[in-house]
Amino acid sequence: MGFSSDTEKTEQPTSKRLGDARSKGNVALSPDLNTAASLLFGFVLLYAIGVNIYNSIYKTMKLSLGNLLCNDFTQDSVLYLMSSQIYELMKILSPIFSGFILIGLTTSYLQTGFMFNFGMLKPDMSKLNIISGIKRLFSTKSLVKLVFSSMKLIVVGVVSFFYIKKEFSVVNVTSIIDLSLVEIFGMSTKLMYGLALRVSTVLLILAVIDLFYQKWQFKHNLRMTKGEIKEERKQQDGDPLIKSKIRSIQRQMAMKRMMSSIPTADVVVTNPTHYAVALKYDGVAMKAPTVVAKGADLIAKRIKEIAKKHKIPLVEDKPLAQTLYKTVEIGREVPQKLYHAVAKVLSYVYQLKKRNTGI
Repeated sequence: MGFSSDTEKTEQPTSKRLGDARSKGNVALSPDLNTAASLLFGFVLLYAIGVNIYNSIYKTMKLSLGNLLCNDFTQDSVLYLMSSQIYELMKILSPIFSGFILIGLTTSYLQTGFMFNFGMLKPDMSKLNIISGIKRLFSTKSLVKLVFSSMKLIVVGVVSFFYIKKEFSVVNVTSIIDLSLVEIFGMSTKLMYGLALRVSTVLLILAVIDLFYQKWQFKHNLRMTKGEIKEERKQQDGDPLIKSKIRSIQRQMAMKRMMSSIPTADVVVTNPTHYAVALKYDGVAMKAPTVVAKGADLIAKRIKEIAKKHKIPLVEDKPLAQTLYKTVEIGREVPQKLYHAVAKVLSYVYQLKKRNTGI
């Protein structure tokens, strides 16, 4: 019997799941990309400023050795010599170190964006579990990593072989014997630099491929079941049953407030059976009469019962009751187009009250 589709991880991770993983420091990252980019940058930088670095080191060493011949060996002179050497070396190497730091930060940012999480500094004791370590060692991820590392060695080996073969096919081996030591050193340096540049470029290309694989693997591991997606949406939007219950309670509370406002009304306009709208008007506090309650059918019947109990006049006006019910919300003032019709009803009610009070 097969598993239900709700239990199979076939759906892509949602933005919330990706965000939760990121908050825990779990992101798609290729460490090889940082290494390859730094190597390539280092060789390019060495090619660009290598001569200047050589000249600077040559001048520093010449000056230092010259001072050794001129100065007496004392503790102060040795300390001064060492400190000046260190200072000069720092000036020479600082651009290289700064470049490595910059390329490392830039490469990391391009992979993951800005991410600062103190939770990543907490020790993970599960990594000390021997059984879990053995499982990770023989996992599919480790196997893929082994295959990819082997592929890198093969590709780098092939590139190195064909480059060296090409260079030696151009150079006459017998003519090397006639070259001076400086010329041999220069030729060897050029050969090693060309090889290093090609190897680092190949490593960068493989690292980019690894980054795409890491991103795919990252999303593949975070895949969700349809049930998990439904549960997540339920948590974000709220349980429909709870939301329905809340709306029901809100309606009940609104109904109670509306019914409690009926005794303050001046008149209830009826249909007479289908609609009932309670109106109130205070010439000092209100610009126009206001609807304090309204309802249809059973609610209309309840409004009329409360109105009769509190001796609120009931006036039958079918068109007005229907229009007020459909166009004016509870707590809103009557629109200007209905002023005349409502004024007639209120005038009738006020005259009725005067007769009843004998004024």
